[in-house]
Amino acid sequence: MRRIRIFRTGIKMLLLIVNICFLVMLLISYCAPIYSPDVFFFPAIIGLFYPILLIINFAFVIFWLIQLKIYFLLSLLAIIAGWNIMKKNIGTNKNKYPEELQSGFKYLSYNVRLFDQFKWVKGQDYFTRDAIFKFIASESPDVLSFQEFFHGDESYFPTIGPFIKMQLTDYYHVDYSKVAGKQKHYGLATFSRFPIVNKGSIRFANSTSNSGIYTDIVINSDTIRVFNFHLESIRLSNADYNYVAEFIDPSIQSQRNSSSDIILGKFKKAFIKRAEQARIAAEYIQKSPYPVIVSGDFNDTPISYSYHLISKGLDDAFLKAGRGLGTTYAGKIPFIRIDYILNSKKLTSSNFTIHKVSYSDHYPISCIFWLNNKSD
Repeated sequence: MRRIRIFRTGIKMLLLIVNICFLVMLLISYCAPIYSPDVFFFPAIIGLFYPILLIINFAFVIFWLIQLKIYFLLSLLAIIAGWNIMKKNIGTNKNKYPEELQSGFKYLSYNVRLFDQFKWVKGQDYFTRDAIFKFIASESPDVLSFQEFFHGDESYFPTIGPFIKMQLTDYYHVDYSKVAGKQKHYGLATFSRFPIVNKGSIRFANSTSNSGIYTDIVINSDTIRVFNFHLESIRLSNADYNYVAEFIDPSIQSQRNSSSDIILGKFKKAFIKRAEQARIAAEYIQKSPYPVIVSGDFNDTPISYSYHLISKGLDDAFLKAGRGLGTTYAGKIPFIRIDYILNSKKLTSSNFTIHKVSYSDHYPISCIFWLNNKSD
């Protein structure tokens, strides 16, 4: 009996040490929005796993409560300390305003992963493009922003013409950050059922494939500036994703073709690039003469320096009108929200929806907007 008691005590002490390790990592993640990755990188990488760290610490609170141990206070106090951080990750609203919806407009943002031009899904061919167009037609958005947009000429892989025909609109803003030959064009696109009166491009000096655009749209006599961004991605290979997935879930077996040092280097490079891109994006947003809608694939979580810069002074439509964890990434890393719709306070959002369709490695997101009388 004595040996059993010693064994159980040893297990509990080991679990306590593990608990403290995850608790410290959770506290470090709280620093991610504060410190620029080019100054202090470690919080940025830890912050990426914030949802998982939060769940683990919740589990320890429950475990120690069941064991009737005061140790439950350790993780509980750490969770409470990050209450404002947690609120940025979990939507608690499902507000619907039927009267306002009649005069509102629907906004949709979607990273379409080049309409599967590189055949990530075997046998897709034109299926992905047509399926995406049919999905969008069924949702009938008034304003739509695409990231990782692709267009070929009419003989190769047209997207602009077929989409305009389906949506019955002549208003669009397409900007290519990369062109390969005469047929392949890669970039961003914003389509609108309302008149577009001005367009602009935002270039990032540290990237040849990531960029932003802004589009001034007149909606019911009011002008709104719509920003569409695609920030630096980590550019992980399939082997890298498998490695990260195995780290999160040890039950997953993968061939470790990429070392942790290589992966860490990719993360660090991407975080630093995104921070600089976010500074540029935030400057453009702050200088807008009109109320703004900011959407796109930020490739960063709400616990990040980039999100902190871009969202400053804006409402997050998911937090105002969504519910749950808000997962928008459809890849191998779970619980990640990296796609956003933000807005000036002169706009009110409702019915935020994450559409769980599997045509890309991102889920499309949408909400209803209308103008109100709040000060910006």
